[in-house]
Amino acid sequence: MELEDLMQESIKIMEGDFYSRPFEFSYSSLNKLLWNPAVFYQLYVLRNKEEKLDAHLVHGKLIHGLLLEPEKFEENFIVSPDTLPTGNIRIVVDRVFAHYQELVKNGDTREMLEDFEGAILDVMKDMNYHQTLKTDHQRLDKAITAETRNYWAFLKAKGNKTLIDKEARDFCYNAVELIKSDKSICKLIGCNLSEFDNIEVFNELSLNCKVNEKPFGLKGIIDNLVIDHDKKIVYINDVKTTSKELKDFPESVDFYNYWLQAAIYISLVVTNYPGLIDQGYNVKFKFVVIDKNYLVYPFEVKDSTLHIWLDKLQESLKQAEWHYINKRYDLPYNFALGNVSL
Repeated sequence: MELEDLMQESIKIMEGDFYSRPFEFSYSSLNKLLWNPAVFYQLYVLRNKEEKLDAHLVHGKLIHGLLLEPEKFEENFIVSPDTLPTGNIRIVVDRVFAHYQELVKNGDTREMLEDFEGAILDVMKDMNYHQTLKTDHQRLDKAITAETRNYWAFLKAKGNKTLIDKEARDFCYNAVELIKSDKSICKLIGCNLSEFDNIEVFNELSLNCKVNEKPFGLKGIIDNLVIDHDKKIVYINDVKTTSKELKDFPESVDFYNYWLQAAIYISLVVTNYPGLIDQGYNVKFKFVVIDKNYLVYPFEVKDSTLHIWLDKLQESLKQAEWHYINKRYDLPYNFALGNVSL
């Protein structure tokens, strides 16, 4: 079988696997499908690569962790050392470490960098690195140093944790302390409640739901959900960081389609808490925004605006259904249908 035939067969298998089980759209995946179906296809259908976190997303994730789940900080994050190897020597250690990870899966018990002298020498040879030295011993002396041993220990400790630098950690610590010192924000997200408060608080709440008459569902992780039983209000609070100023955030709502995220979260809460809705509880949505100057403001979304966003969500789901059913991921919906002209 030719290489091209093998690739086509592999694609069919991955597509079959994707369509073999119900798919749930998150804000991220739905936004990608609407923006660039080809990117969605690569990421979610073919699973060709992992998404990388940009700096502003790392900041947001870190602030969520420090504010909403501080007890899990060390489980989810690791701070980069002041100095790391650079250039070819770092490449050598990275490649040997990848080799170590594969061997561990098969029961290899070696743990130290110096336990992998053979692999180190092979990598250095492949890279033509320090090959002018006369002996392997001299080459290993260049590769196994206090710095590379420390880097090896760091890679082992890192695992799947998100890597942050000290500057990012300090910024996020300051932002979280600022939020905690703001009584109105603290009250909004349910900080420092007493046993007499008739309020439930859920942080990093994972929800999903079916979509009526659609072959897929919705899912999301809500930063902060506060249910005030006395006021009969459900607050959905989404924490955002921005490298701009507060006054520019409305533009970000349109640019990043944050309205889509809000509409999905509203739908998830209404579907998962039907008892509260039947009792007349109101659902409020707020973006708690931290700008580059450490200014914090909760942008409340008006009910009239939410209704508009929910209608736009329905149109977005209609477009997603067309792509999903027709297995068309070459062009965005309106372009694929030839609806765009000048």
